[in-house]
Amino acid sequence: MPLSLFGRSFSPGRSPPRRSSSLSSLRRESDKAGQDLSQEFGKIKLNIGGQNATFEDGEWVSDGVGGGSRGRVSSREVARLRQQNQSLQEENNLLKLKVELLLDMLTEKSADTLMKEKELSRLRTRQKE
Repeated sequence: MPLSLFGRSFSPGRSPPRRSSSLSSLRRESDKAGQDLSQEFGKIKLNIGGQNATFEDGEWVSDGVGGGSRGRVSSREVARLRQQNQSLQEENNLLKLKVELLLDMLTEKSADTLMKEKELSRLRTRQKE
């Protein structure tokens, strides 16, 4: 014999039958009934601290300060530009080094030429005597 605390056991009532039409939030009965919901929710927009971003084609795209299309740069584009900037800085450093080396060579040759001219001038004066 089951012991019950209040004298009878728990027996829930029957639930009422469901309505025939769907109550799903994924299906709407409006003008857009035939459209895919991904078109309606295609772009995710985000605003954090005045910075706007949109999720497009699998990556976040910054809308820039003004929100105009001129400020839109993808993270892939930023990475490409950083790589290009790094490459150009390395090339610039190499060119600076080459210029410095050429200036040193020019200085050395100028000094050598000056010394040879002095020697030649000294020899000419000696020969005239």
